[in-house]
Amino acid sequence: MGETLLGTSSSSLLRLPYSAALLQALLLVVVTFIIYYLAVRLRPGRTMTSTTKQLEQYYGCAAASVAACSLATSAAAPLPPGPVSWPVVGNVPEMMLNKPAFRWIHLMMTEMGTDIACIRLGAVHVVAITCPRIAREVLKKQDANFVSRPLTFASKTFSGGYRNAVLSPFGDQWKKMRRVLTSEIICPSRHKWLHDKRADEADNLTRYVYNLAAAGSSSSVVDVRHVARHYCGNVIRRLIFNRRYFGEPQPDGGPGPLEVQHMDAVFTSLGLLYAFCISDYLPWLLGLDLDGHEKAVKEANATVNRLHDTIIDERWRQWKSGERQKSEDFLDVLITLKDGGGNPLLTIEEIKAQSQDITFAAVDNPSNAVEWALAEMVNQPETMKKAVEEIDRVVGQDRLVQESDIP
Repeated sequence: MGETLLGTSSSSLLRLPYSAALLQALLLVVVTFIIYYLAVRLRPGRTMTSTTKQLEQYYGCAAASVAACSLATSAAAPLPPGPVSWPVVGNVPEMMLNKPAFRWIHLMMTEMGTDIACIRLGAVHVVAITCPRIAREVLKKQDANFVSRPLTFASKTFSGGYRNAVLSPFGDQWKKMRRVLTSEIICPSRHKWLHDKRADEADNLTRYVYNLAAAGSSSSVVDVRHVARHYCGNVIRRLIFNRRYFGEPQPDGGPGPLEVQHMDAVFTSLGLLYAFCISDYLPWLLGLDLDGHEKAVKEANATVNRLHDTIIDERWRQWKSGERQKSEDFLDVLITLKDGGGNPLLTIEEIKAQSQDITFAAVDNPSNAVEWALAEMVNQPETMKKAVEEIDRVVGQDRLVQESDIP
């Protein structure tokens, strides 16, 4: 493939100038102490335990009030260790000043020497884990207690109000959409049914990479990230909408302007999905958009919806009018599903949300895996040599790799 451009993924969190972030943090601190003064200082008959008094003398008034609350609420099950938090807002100011937040959390846990930590953000206790053994406890043994994903501004926006399977909280809607996915979308029969579309996109990928290499200079640089992401985008568009392009086809097999917009918006959405957003933890700030997160989420979602909804609305009309009779892709399957009474199982809003859900799930991990695998093989020539020898031995040099070649 020639020389490969490699790099790390861009941060999923929005970056603000330091002065703007500092101003927001100071504003939060001022608001915090005003609320603290009104809600606590002016409360009649306020008492303080001896433990709280000792903490106040050592850490100050703010830490003492938080510690008193923690002692009162966590007597039966103490929380993991964590940084001292502010009243009302918790550690939100620190999160806003230290972006990306996940690096600040990891550094803080390293300095504290702990594999599990609790960071209070507003009224929410966020537990971070770096130990595989503890992670298995959460994800396997305690799975029933952690089955729901967090409810955030981004997840609600991207799921159309929690109408899809992946982002919806555990409940009847989640069970309904999960049943649709497992029985109608990712089942073996559908996989076999759409084999030719996937094979066609694999052939187009080969042609596109060849054209890039042939049209380049002597170095023939190919951006693996660009190619892998748009290949995944082509595949999922063929499977859902039965089309590679939203706009005009490109002669070299590569993406056009609308396809670039589509993938950029999808990966932006994935980066924003569970990024730190202050209004997720302090709901009374919703709408102020202090960190610009809400605006970015709305813009990315609007781009994806603009491209998807035009096709879905037209396809819905075709099926309802009887103009379309044969299913050719996932969208047709979702539209034609019936309940026990013969009525449509899904509303058009649920179909739009689920189509976006499938798109998000299909493009991220495969493209990242390809980029990572090629990066590792470039850094380890012996591994690359073994991979080439295996392909030559199993497939040969007279044809392209097929899905049937993979055990």
